Amino acid sequence: MSLIDILLPEYDREVGTTRALIATAPDSDLGWRPESGARTLGQLVTHLAEIPAWTAIVMTSDRYDLEALAEPSPENGVTETLVGFDTRAAAGRDALAGRLDGELTADWMLERHGVLIFALPRISTFRVLVLNHLIHHRGQLSVYLRMRGVALPPIYGPVR
Repeated sequence: MSLIDILLPEYDREVGTTRALIATAPDSDLGWRPESGARTLGQLVTHLAEIPAWTAIVMTSDRYDLEALAEPSPENGVTETLVGFDTRAAAGRDALAGRLDGELTADWMLERHGVLIFALPRISTFRVLVLNHLIHHRGQLSVYLRMRGVALPPIYGPVR
């Protein structure tokens, strides 16, 4: 079995689960934050919607300098955010599909202003910057939503 045959189902599952959670965020609460230093619910949802874009960056380049990273502009509500998420997730899947093991195990570098932050195999970078990142912020979002009294979709296991 090739590595891509392992990664694609995992990507699809994490993207689908993340999308379902974003969809439950109420537009009326997008300005809410649990404390003054935290992101707003809207900022968190926007950040989650941006993460799949890293798939194409990691799969189509050998390095990236964070200096080029633009601050995402907030969407106008959850529906618009989901449109952006879907577009980035589909582009990410397209960039991921068909990758050969040699491409996935090749080195990839993240830099900031030309200074190396890390160099990892592309598959590890994908897991860190996309899959683990999605899971981490999805966990944050689930806490935010519970604090707002929102019923959550199933993330792992059956509906409770």
